[in-house]
Amino acid sequence: MKSVQRRGDGSKAVSADSTTDSPSDGFTVLSSKSLFLGQKLQVVQADISSISSDAVVHPTNSTFHTGGEVGSALEKKGGKEFGEAVLELRKKNGPLEVAGAAMTSGYGLPAKFVIHCNSPGWGSDKCEELLDKTVKNCLALADEKKLKSVAFPSIGSGRNGFPKQMAAQLILKAINSYFVSTMSSSIKTVYFVLFDSESIGIYVQEMAKLDAK
Repeated sequence: MKSVQRRGDGSKAVSADSTTDSPSDGFTVLSSKSLFLGQKLQVVQADISSISSDAVVHPTNSTFHTGGEVGSALEKKGGKEFGEAVLELRKKNGPLEVAGAAMTSGYGLPAKFVIHCNSPGWGSDKCEELLDKTVKNCLALADEKKLKSVAFPSIGSGRNGFPKQMAAQLILKAINSYFVSTMSSSIKTVYFVLFDSESIGIYVQEMAKLDAK
């Protein structure tokens, strides 16, 4: 699959006003839903490091580790400056608390910013509540910067062990309730950037349910 190399090319594909569900510059929009306040949720199949949204979300741990699937892809494409920025963030911030979120610039990435979040492990104390909080903290950070688009991977369902369907339900519910409570968010589009067919199927299914409520 062709990946987005230049920021200019990708920006057309991730325009907040885009209503096309056709494949475009480096990724395919598989499903799209509008929330009642106008925010658009889109399931896309792509490599998250190629997405030209204002911010991409990097699930990490308390040490801002970039060795996970998403972190490795971002570091590879973001280059040396991105790696150094993550190290600097770790020095300044110290350990990132569970559900905490912090931001760096995207450097070599098509995305302008990367939001690093420490999502909880499945089975840990209050893990469902903390996953909800993680998602909302990422969105709040994007709102602080007046960003219009954020790309999420399926937080929690990789190494952290959340069942994929449960993670999808919790993340979608958190996003929906965030926008309901915020009322004046700058965010217009939220992407769920997925690659495996199982996760894609789950998110498309759960997003349809969200609309039906």
